[in-house]
Amino acid sequence: MRDYIDTDYLILVSSDGKKTGIEIFRDRIKENKWPIYDKTPQLLNVKVGKNVIFYIAGSGDKKQSFVGTARIKRKINSENDVLDPNQEFRKVLFYVEFENFKFFNKSIQIKDHIEKLDFIKNKEKYGLYFQGGVCKIDEISHNYIVNCSNR
Repeated sequence: MRDYIDTDYLILVSSDGKKTGIEIFRDRIKENKWPIYDKTPQLLNVKVGKNVIFYIAGSGDKKQSFVGTARIKRKINSENDVLDPNQEFRKVLFYVEFENFKFFNKSIQIKDHIEKLDFIKNKEKYGLYFQGGVCKIDEISHNYIVNCSNR
């Protein structure tokens, strides 16, 4: 789950903090500025040109669902010792900005599609694959999720 293998596809996870996961997601997308923390798994894979899918974890509205896609346009260096206001004690290493953003018309609940997602090997403990804010996803699973959004 956390090993480094170069991939063109990532999942960016928004989880509950001082706000719900979906509220944090909406704030980040509105600003087009997504924080990447100093201890983020898959940190080396967060690069310009990578395709991302957004996943909402937590317990609020749109929980445990995929809600959109984008491509990383650029990385923006963080000021010294910036902490994320929504995730206490999380030091921001840099931010990513997106292009080609698409918000899904209907969120895609993971539980309805988990058997088709190859990057999740242990289907019963799928939440483990989303820990840490960034996770890799294979091309087939990425395309499956995107195609579900077009239905």
